[in-house]
Amino acid sequence: MWKTAFQRSSFAFALLATVHCGPGKENPPGDTGGGACTSNDKALRLGKLVNPEDGRVLDKAIVVIHEDRISYVGTDEKQIPCGASVLDWTAYTGLPGLVDAHVHFTYQTDRAPGTLPWTRAPWLMNNNPYKLLDLARGAALATLKTGVTTAIDKGGSDFILNPLRAEIRSGKTPGPRMYNSIGGISNQKYPGAIPPDALKGWVQLQVLRGADLVKVWADGCSDKTLDCVPTFTFDELKLLVDTSHQEGLPIAIHAYHEDTARLAIMAGPDSIEHPEGLDVVDCGNMIDRGTIYVPTVDHNRYYKDNLVFFGYAPEMEAKFDAYIKKNLASVTQAHLMGVKIAMGSDAVFTGFGENTQELAWFVKAGMTPLEALRAATLHGAESIGAAHEVGKVAVGYYADIIAVEGDPLADINVVLQGVRKVMMGGRVAEL
Repeated sequence: MWKTAFQRSSFAFALLATVHCGPGKENPPGDTGGGACTSNDKALRLGKLVNPEDGRVLDKAIVVIHEDRISYVGTDEKQIPCGASVLDWTAYTGLPGLVDAHVHFTYQTDRAPGTLPWTRAPWLMNNNPYKLLDLARGAALATLKTGVTTAIDKGGSDFILNPLRAEIRSGKTPGPRMYNSIGGISNQKYPGAIPPDALKGWVQLQVLRGADLVKVWADGCSDKTLDCVPTFTFDELKLLVDTSHQEGLPIAIHAYHEDTARLAIMAGPDSIEHPEGLDVVDCGNMIDRGTIYVPTVDHNRYYKDNLVFFGYAPEMEAKFDAYIKKNLASVTQAHLMGVKIAMGSDAVFTGFGENTQELAWFVKAGMTPLEALRAATLHGAESIGAAHEVGKVAVGYYADIIAVEGDPLADINVVLQGVRKVMMGGRVAEL
């Protein structure tokens, strides 16, 4: 009788081990035979998985995650490691985590009565930096909830951006993976020619402050008129670009006006931010030099919708509309010619949480939803030199995956409004 009971209990234990070890994993590596195995790996099940590179859709996809990286993508149940935790996202379609190629996390206000955001932000920076950091944490979380798992901050204070980047990487603070330019380079000192050593020193200072990229403001623009004036010559921009690349950093150049943009494009940066008025020659030069265009169309819509918040005069609404029209025309031209375009929100203040609205403008400019998704993943990753680790759901890449409800290849609004799950580096965010 004792022998029969022992045989039954052994059979039940073996069956339990088989269940825990997954299909076909009765004797996994490290298991001495008969004992239940454990693993820290995760397996993610998706109803569909879209590849923005070519539009392929994988049904009943399985993604296996080891630590913060992807170790398997396919449909083979046997690839689920023994003891791995399994996440059921089969009701949704999976996409790579999105890349916002232009944000400013340190542009924040606590909305103290009687203050305007553009004056309150520097006040906080100088008087209450802990509060500013806390506001930046909130902006990072709001960004993550839109499905953005990688954000490129193009201008902010190192004493806020560097701690925030570290907190997110450690898992202490929820937010997108950050690539930071620190402060950035602008010419507020030299009315004439800038000494070459000064230009090189400005780039080297970015390296020493822990920047992931260099940001240059190539023109100065008025918030009241939207008029812009170039602040660097072509030779100066070219030296900044060459020095950044020699230091191993990508470089982004802010250039609103078409004349400034023309100089910036010829200098060969990794990305150019904002410009309108681009023509076929400009687009051809961007293609030849591998420069990625970050139009930031939607941020002017944001300003137009928040005139009172910013203290803008009512007549600024028409100016923002006019700029949007020119900017959208440039996006249309660039897209038709095959320029690589990346999604950048230029999010500031209360704009975090609206990071992906740029995709709707891309579709208005003639992109298919697939092309817009490519701009929000592959091209953003490429602009920062991270195309080998973000922007795809592929083996070796960071486990940055979002789940949307609906078909993102049929309707881009599915991405704008239908994000239901977000994973960044293998960690699932609470939405």
